[in-house]
Amino acid sequence: MNRLFLHLAFSLIHLSIAAQTTEYSWRYYTTGNTGILGDYAEALWIDHDGEPYIAGYTPGWEEGGFSKLIADENVWTNYSNIEYPEIGSIYDVGGSRISDIVEDTSGVLWMAHWRGLLKFDPAIGAASLQFWGATNSIHPGGRSREIAIAPDGTLWIAVMSVTWGEGGLINFDPATDEWHYWGYGTTDNNWPSLIPFCDNVSIQLKTGDDYTVWIAASGGVISFESNTQQFTLHNFDYNPGELVKTPGHNSVDEENNLWMIRFDANAPFYFLDFQSPDGQWQRPVQPPVSSVLNDIWAFRAFGNQNAFLVDGNSEVWHYDGASWTSKGIWKEGAYTYAVDQDDSGNIWVTGVGGAAKRNSLTGAWQRYRITNSSQIDYWVEDMSVDTEGNVWMTGNGGPGVGGFQKFTGEKWIGFNQLTYGLGFPFPFPTDNSEAIYFRPSNGNVVVNPMFGYLHEWDGSSYFSLNYPSDRSNGLEEDSQNRLWSIGEYYDLRYHSSEANTWTSVPFEGWGYSIDKDPERQGTIWACSNFQVLRTDASYSFSKNIHNFSELNPQSDGLTGAIAATGGAAWIGTNKGLIQLHAENNTYEFYSPENSGIQGENITPLAYTPDGRIWFTNFGSSNGGQIGLCWFDGSQFGLFPVQDGGLPHAQIKDAEVKVTADGYELWLSCLSRGIAVLKVNNDEVGISPEITVANPGFFLQSYPNPFTDKTSLSFSLPEKSHVSIAIYDIHGSFISRPVANLFDAGSNSVSWDGKDNSGKRVPSGVYISKLTTGHQSTSTRLIVL
Repeated sequence: MNRLFLHLAFSLIHLSIAAQTTEYSWRYYTTGNTGILGDYAEALWIDHDGEPYIAGYTPGWEEGGFSKLIADENVWTNYSNIEYPEIGSIYDVGGSRISDIVEDTSGVLWMAHWRGLLKFDPAIGAASLQFWGATNSIHPGGRSREIAIAPDGTLWIAVMSVTWGEGGLINFDPATDEWHYWGYGTTDNNWPSLIPFCDNVSIQLKTGDDYTVWIAASGGVISFESNTQQFTLHNFDYNPGELVKTPGHNSVDEENNLWMIRFDANAPFYFLDFQSPDGQWQRPVQPPVSSVLNDIWAFRAFGNQNAFLVDGNSEVWHYDGASWTSKGIWKEGAYTYAVDQDDSGNIWVTGVGGAAKRNSLTGAWQRYRITNSSQIDYWVEDMSVDTEGNVWMTGNGGPGVGGFQKFTGEKWIGFNQLTYGLGFPFPFPTDNSEAIYFRPSNGNVVVNPMFGYLHEWDGSSYFSLNYPSDRSNGLEEDSQNRLWSIGEYYDLRYHSSEANTWTSVPFEGWGYSIDKDPERQGTIWACSNFQVLRTDASYSFSKNIHNFSELNPQSDGLTGAIAATGGAAWIGTNKGLIQLHAENNTYEFYSPENSGIQGENITPLAYTPDGRIWFTNFGSSNGGQIGLCWFDGSQFGLFPVQDGGLPHAQIKDAEVKVTADGYELWLSCLSRGIAVLKVNNDEVGISPEITVANPGFFLQSYPNPFTDKTSLSFSLPEKSHVSIAIYDIHGSFISRPVANLFDAGSNSVSWDGKDNSGKRVPSGVYISKLTTGHQSTSTRLIVL
């Protein structure tokens, strides 16, 4: 299983396009299903290999679940309710929240869920997920707070009352599927009937197989004796020695000493004591906190009379049987949920603000948050794909925590103020970035911090590009390696790297989009609300809103332009979609009145290698047809907003990433993070190996990888006209080494790693596609 993706195909649709079978599947990247799964990290469990399971969630969106961290690599295996609805619904408060994790003798993990009980077997994986709640068990549906496992294998679960469910105490035997519930009004087994809910539960072994269950409840401390099957309420009347409550989760250590807060007649009145299995109480040195009653935020007993606690200042304290020692502050301020220690002596803590690990050798704390492990933003402004397939994106992790990110396909690398050494700096006085672009010519990344001008990151430092405007609405590099930027208003420029200066090109209107022409050298398409322009700074082809008879200049406008092949571009408007042909100065207008297009408010997003234009119709009058749309020149298609499909139709940016069997559309869905539509299409598919259409038809290259040139060898079953084209990983046309008639049998041509202008292409992955009159095949090339 891939450690990070968990690439579930939520929605698999089959349809025929140009006699090809196309398959679609969706996956998502948000704060709630990547990395630590949110900055609210409650539950913690250290696995046998010393790696932690951490449960986290993002409130408001109610996305989250649990993850396993490979700490040395900062790689997370995620199990979120976005991919696995068995964990809980994103529409239910608490549907993603887990408060406690324990492991039984067979290695199965049991989790106290805010709406029930969750089971997970790491040996099986996601297929083992099973949930019990109010709809399929006698669990009252309240917030499960803590789980303890008894020697007989039964689970004891403390449940708190909440608006969506009742509380109480649950006993569940997984071996027999037998349930018992005690709550308000119950008197079974001498349960105190006025107790509405429970906070914590711990189990203390006695002699033989007998044990005592200790429950911290709303009305005091309750104990249950396994040999008598009876509950006892320990009244608290402010008498010396009376039990007040357990200090938190995991209040029994490995030698079965029970830790308890008790009352005393002497100030400070409340003391942290422990009881040995024979029933004797002892008072250790008291922890250096303001109050053991109110200032223990997380607790864990372990070993023999050892304990960890975390106070309200997030300072971690260790009791070694004789004294308390500070292990430092894992973060500033409360709230802390859990603390534990792995076999190497490293201390782990979770709370509001993520998780942290204290290195047992250095004493240093390493923080893990959404800012250095996850996709941090639900409103991604811009994205860019580099030549290795990494995705770069802008992000805002909260006030003062902005920057951008790089996603390798396995882990997230942050560029912000809170990377805690697991990322790179973002030394700009803003909490967001508005534009980002990977430059194929030099491998650098250009970023526009909000109102912060343009800067280029070369892998180790930033340098200013002397951009005269503080904002950019889009960046693009043309085939002559010139960087272009479209600004807010009447602002289109290209950059001279030698002089680090910008040259303006006449342009009208509020800048919306900029895109590289796939064939004409040094040429880009720029679009504002008023004008669409194809230019190389000397040549220009321009149209404005007055040139389209279907539009009213007083009320209508353009929304963006996406370049296509053959000198064409797709233009969006609030009345329909335009295909504009620069070579012959013509256009076609598609609207609901004259075509099958869904909606009239069209924003073009991407042109893909299979010849389709992808667009969104968000804001159109017919809300029932809102979604991600496509047009292949003859028919329209729609992916509506729905669970397991497109999460939101307000799409800010789209990037194309060619894959082994088609391509991916990376979509910035505002308020819903990143959605990725995978398109498996034989027409545009490539393969790491030779794709064999039939025994007499194939394409291969040698050497591969290569530096100077490679030989493209191919075999034909019959005499055919052959075209071989080279594309980059985005699907953009690079070069056509040959287009000619070849005899049947073995043939070969060479490619020197240059584009159509004769310039050397950057190092990276490219696709060579061979096409005859009725079939095609592709192979992957690596240029070094």
